[in-house]
Amino acid sequence: MTSPLHRLPEFLAIILAFVAGLLAFGNYFFDLPFLVAPTQFLLKTVVLVSGAALLMAAFNLAGRHARRAAQKDVGSALLIGGFIAAFVAGLLPGGFSSGLGGWLYQWLLAPGLAALFALLPIFLAYALFRHLSVRDLGGFLLFVGMIIVLLGQMPALASRFPILAALRHDLLIGPAAAAFRGVILGLATGVILAIFLKLFPGSGPSFLSSQSKDEDQS
Repeated sequence: MTSPLHRLPEFLAIILAFVAGLLAFGNYFFDLPFLVAPTQFLLKTVVLVSGAALLMAAFNLAGRHARRAAQKDVGSALLIGGFIAAFVAGLLPGGFSSGLGGWLYQWLLAPGLAALFALLPIFLAYALFRHLSVRDLGGFLLFVGMIIVLLGQMPALASRFPILAALRHDLLIGPAAAAFRGVILGLATGVILAIFLKLFPGSGPSFLSSQSKDEDQS
């Protein structure tokens, strides 16, 4: 049986996450001036912590590929070379806006990201057609909407058929944005509810409380 003091850091982390979630949730839905300052502080803290975590993950990945590069893995050696070049270029004066960093961003990073995002709708459309049933109404509408967005992003077709660009804009601004916000709100509500059940077990509905107890026992 673990001592309560051993679980104190976990309990404090849960309380901190619960309070931060309530502040962000309240600032999003209610126009209360006293919530603006603490919410902005939390957002800045999250950005700093996320940046530090991303940097640690990048160095961890570089360390793994460095060991593979020592075993004459060409792909890992190229990745390590690109990592060193990008890291050094970011530390130089001007960063990625001029000099070596600007050249890397303009001629390597930006075209690579553009190619990746250009291929992403094709992969999604293929996965949808392959794994989801297009005969269902929901799958069919999702497939048609993805094809319209894909065609509306092509400059040659968009200039010749302006209706494609208009439909793409309406789909992204309307249903797609609403679905995305619904997913974000659902995730935020679920996280806050899960933390609440962790803090106060047995206070929620019976099926939620039993599920939380099962997770703790596992």
